Order: sequence, then C-alpha cells, then structure tokens
Amino acid sequence: MICVDLFSFAYIPTWFEQLYELSQLATPEPWRFKIPDHEMQNDQTPILERYINQVFRKQAVDYNYAPPEDADYIFYIRNEFACLHTGLYTPALKAIYMCFERNKKRDTLRQWYFKNFATEGSPTLKYVNPLPMRPAHALLQQIPYFDPEKEIRINAEHILQDDENVKRLPASIRTAWNLPLLLETAVEMARRKALVDWNLAVPQVFQNRIQYLLPIHLTNMAIPDLAIALSAMDGYYIGHTCLTRQMAYQNARLLARPTAGWLIDLVE
Repeated sequence: MICVDLFSFAYIPTWFEQLYELSQLATPEPWRFKIPDHEMQNDQTPILERYINQVFRKQAVDYNYAPPEDADYIFYIRNEFACLHTGLYTPALKAIYMCFERNKKRDTLRQWYFKNFATEGSPTLKYVNPLPMRPAHALLQQIPYFDPEKEIRINAEHILQDDENVKRLPASIRTAWNLPLLLETAVEMARRKALVDWNLAVPQVFQNRIQYLLPIHLTNMAIPDLAIALSAMDGYYIGHTCLTRQMAYQNARLLARPTAGWLIDLVE
C-alpha cells in the first residue's frame, strides 16, 4: 500500500516552480482564474495544482486495490524509481509523467523524492517498462447525455440550511425571504436553457458517481452566480449542493478540460 496524499508520499522542493514548468511543457491550457474567489499562495497555476494532487490520489488509490498484474500500468514502483501518467500531453502529443526517486535522506518519513515531470522519450524513463497508462475513469464510458426533458428535484430549504452552500450565494440575496423560491425557479430556468444548449450541463465525479453541473442565475441573467450539482435518479435528477463557478471548473477539469461557455470565461 502506498500513501494516497502526494505530500506525504514524497518530498517536493519548489512545488510552485515545478508546476509552472509543467504548464510550459504541457499543451497550452489556462491554469488560473481571471479573478480568484479568494487569495491563493499559488497565483499562477492553482487549477493545475489541484488537478495533479487529485490525479496522484486517484492513481494511488487505484494502485492499492489493483490486481498485481495491473498495478504497474497504474503506478510504476520498482526499486529506486516510481512514476505515474499525469493525463497531460505535450503539444507534440507526448505523454507527461510525474517521476520520483527513493528518498535518501534519513531525517524524513517520506520514502520518495520528486525528481521531475518527464515525457515518454525522456532518459528519466529509459528503464521503465511498462509505462503507466493514462488515468482513466471507468465512469467516463458510462456517461449518458444530460436529459433536460427530465424533472429536476431540489429541496431548496435543505440545501440552504447548509452554511457552506449559503456562503456561495451572492451576498445581496442570502437573507431574502423568498430565497428557496428563487433557487427553485433558477434551477427550472437552467433546465429549460439546457433544452436548447446541450453543452450547458458539465459532468463531474463525486463519490464515484457521475453528476451534472448546471449554471444558476439568481441576480444576473447574463452571468451565472453559481452551479448546482445534479445526480441522476430513476427518471429524474436530484439537486444536492451548490458550488461556486470556480469550484465547478476545478471539479470538471478532473475529467476533461471544460468547454462550456459559462466556465471558460473564468480562466486565462
């Protein structure tokens, strides 16, 4: 069994610099928000940072539960070297791997030391066989299209009893007496918009289930205020929680680079 937390697994010096180098190595993609919701230590690549952390966790969990014959294809660990596929590629479509060496320092509990991000043709990977495969969500093969003809059920009062959900709402309406009605109406409007825009619903994975994110307009019909996460039930969808748009983008990016207009205008 290996540790599923990246920073407990390995010592990583100058982490933000390493992430910046990875952003330059990979196919160009926006990895930061134009206007962050809150102050961040990493103001250059916060989206990439969360992506790599979550990819590492997923691969470590999958490795721990994989049959021995499949483990190397998920997370390669042999003797003094370890690596995994980041799921990212260079502009020349070369896979990018996250590489580690055995930590020789005796005054640490971390068994590994981050070496570098390397492409499949790099000397770093010369003796690695097999190369780990691209991180794969089995659920991706099962994602049906979001069906906006189906009913969306939400318990607005229950959602709004959660302090975290309320904090994500625009401050100007948090104490509105008709807030539950506003939320239910906004969700129904989002469903109707999805009838004419099939790209509006964006998938995410939560607790090993596919959910759909829909943009919710509460104060501005041009720019969504937040997103609602919907789970598919037998013949309808149920709304669980509200997310900020930036949270929605980061969650969606774990599956694929978002292309929905209501998310891509957040990043640069």
